[in-house]
Amino acid sequence: MINIAIDGPSGAGKSTIAKIVAKTLGITYLDTGAMYRAVALYVVNCGKNPSSEEDVKPLLNDINISYITDGNEKFICLNGVNVSQDIRRHEMSKYASEVSKIPAVRLFLVEMQRKIAAAEDVVLDGRDIASFVLPNSEFKFYLTAKDTVRAKRRYDELVAKGQQVTYEQILDDVRERDLNDMKRDFAPLVKTADAFEIDSTDMSLTQVADAILNRIKEIQKDSETKISNGEAATPIKSVDSQVNKPIKNKKSKPKHRWFYKGLAAFVRWVMGAVWITKIYFKDNFPKKSKAVVICNHYSALDPCVIISKLLGKNGNVVMKNEITKCQFVANIAEELGAIPIKRGEADVNAIKKVLGALNKNRPVLIFPEGTRNKSNSKEFLPFKQGVATFAIKAKAPIVPMLYYKKTGIFKRNKLMVGAPFWLDGFYNKNIGDVREDATQNILKKMQELRVEMDILVEQCRGSKKRYLRYKKNQSKELCSNVGNGRKK
Repeated sequence: MINIAIDGPSGAGKSTIAKIVAKTLGITYLDTGAMYRAVALYVVNCGKNPSSEEDVKPLLNDINISYITDGNEKFICLNGVNVSQDIRRHEMSKYASEVSKIPAVRLFLVEMQRKIAAAEDVVLDGRDIASFVLPNSEFKFYLTAKDTVRAKRRYDELVAKGQQVTYEQILDDVRERDLNDMKRDFAPLVKTADAFEIDSTDMSLTQVADAILNRIKEIQKDSETKISNGEAATPIKSVDSQVNKPIKNKKSKPKHRWFYKGLAAFVRWVMGAVWITKIYFKDNFPKKSKAVVICNHYSALDPCVIISKLLGKNGNVVMKNEITKCQFVANIAEELGAIPIKRGEADVNAIKKVLGALNKNRPVLIFPEGTRNKSNSKEFLPFKQGVATFAIKAKAPIVPMLYYKKTGIFKRNKLMVGAPFWLDGFYNKNIGDVREDATQNILKKMQELRVEMDILVEQCRGSKKRYLRYKKNQSKELCSNVGNGRKK
């Protein structure tokens, strides 16, 4: 399967180049930017604010995006209506940038994009294709150009279409969108370490397309050479041998695996039934995407609600190795997605399993404190550095979660799911040099989530509506203060 990922800032020519590459190779071009524009169009047509998560989330279930083919061209349809022209209006660029900052929107469209990419050869362009949508793609490109050049290209394009705009307006919009795309919390614009960068400032479209096509040929040729020399075959065999090697282990596994699968499903149901928990902002949890999920730790049963209500069958959870002492319990835990880890030492096997799960786009739950907070205080215990290591190596988002206080069976526990964030500032650096700083960054995010959780429960009495209203009022007050400051 050929999946080509082209990332870059607004106006770099990604869509045009992607279409040329797709046409040359005879494969599908998937316009991801158009998908975000379609969502933005629907939100605006409904009279809602495209930058408001509260307005946008409820509308996603009503959105159906599809493509129709007419000759050699593909047109995007929104709920069965061709909107290819409407989504190209100038203001849609800004609205698309705003909706793209909402995690629920990105997860909604990313799932759709991955399904298409898994089924056919495609070229995708966007801001986070290589880093988030298709992190395992073999062909990754980062296309950029000076902002003044990108603005001029966009200006000429819009004027040719008869739109009344000024160059200064377009340049301001380009710079604002660059800032929004690079600074957003969820799946920001970032050049991955393995992406081939092309600066198109002084290049024609043909030159850029040729550069990409030549690079693809080089990668394919290198791959073929390695295979013919036996270099590429060796790692594949060694991986297979690692996976299939424990034939003895296979024999030692229970013959009636179906029994443990059924038992695990029952246990998962029981967990959710007795571990009564109110989960706030559940939509922030990426069920079908790779993520390092972290949570504070009060009780040995803290994973229960997360496994039953959030991780489901698609996720894994890091647990202490002691669970393997009883084979019966170990078999059930395995079906629940447990990855046993030996505490206090470098458990290479567990590390490989965690990274393997992340590479397969599975969320992995880890308790960064490493042990239970037996004092039951709101203060965190010192964080272990494993979370930072996994998040940086896998270039995976971190999803912070927080229990309000000590949890218990049949208690009304409260769990808040925070917005995903990345440690992209530490990518492509020596892990040993940045691990401590990255861990402090993670701790800071959890402390910020603690503040928000206290506001939600104590000031807003556990009401999500009151909390959102409170945050909205806080935002208005801040804007008002800034405005008053300017007047002075």
